[in-house]
Amino acid sequence: MKTRYINKKGGPLTLFFAGWGMDATPFEDYTDGGDIVVLYDYSDMSFDAYLLEGRECYDVVGWSMGVMAASLVVPTLGVKPRRSIAVGGTTTPVSERYGIASAIFDATLEGLCDKSVASFRRRMCGGASAAAFFEARAPKRDVGSLKEELAAIGKMALENENMQMKWDCAVITMRDAIFLPQNQRAAHLRDGVTEIVERDVPHYDYLLLKNLTEGRDG
Repeated sequence: MKTRYINKKGGPLTLFFAGWGMDATPFEDYTDGGDIVVLYDYSDMSFDAYLLEGRECYDVVGWSMGVMAASLVVPTLGVKPRRSIAVGGTTTPVSERYGIASAIFDATLEGLCDKSVASFRRRMCGGASAAAFFEARAPKRDVGSLKEELAAIGKMALENENMQMKWDCAVITMRDAIFLPQNQRAAHLRDGVTEIVERDVPHYDYLLLKNLTEGRDG
């Protein structure tokens, strides 16, 4: 797992677990809140606990596949987050009922190429115009690294079906074409998430993620 500070002013800390295929580039302007660390690339799940040194509290935002990643990492840190928010993802991301259907996940992995990544990002963003906005700040990663990460995510999803983390809030992205809204809701109800809210946005929504990561309501 890779980490990068995009805001470091000595304020409250938020760990932002990004989705599959990301790096810190799309989130570099999330600078209006406290300290923010972006975590990404889940082909290796090792985590540097030094990020929490000297911190009495921190928040967690998990987006997409970052919900599963955070659910694996945060319980090992020994310090419970002040607040945790799951956005557009579930703790069981490869699942017919609670995540992405295994046939769709496997086909995505098998056919991954530059063209299919572009198609995925259009669906992720909810259309061509929003995808163009995203591409202007797109992650700087090649298809080989994306395929390696996705394969690792699939393996983790099969090996870790019972997550130990209890999320405080889940935001269901109601126009999501990646994690279907009904699957998000079913997973969060199963997991006993304290607060479930709905937002009329696609899987990736710039303002929603920015506001939540900077500590404001989405």
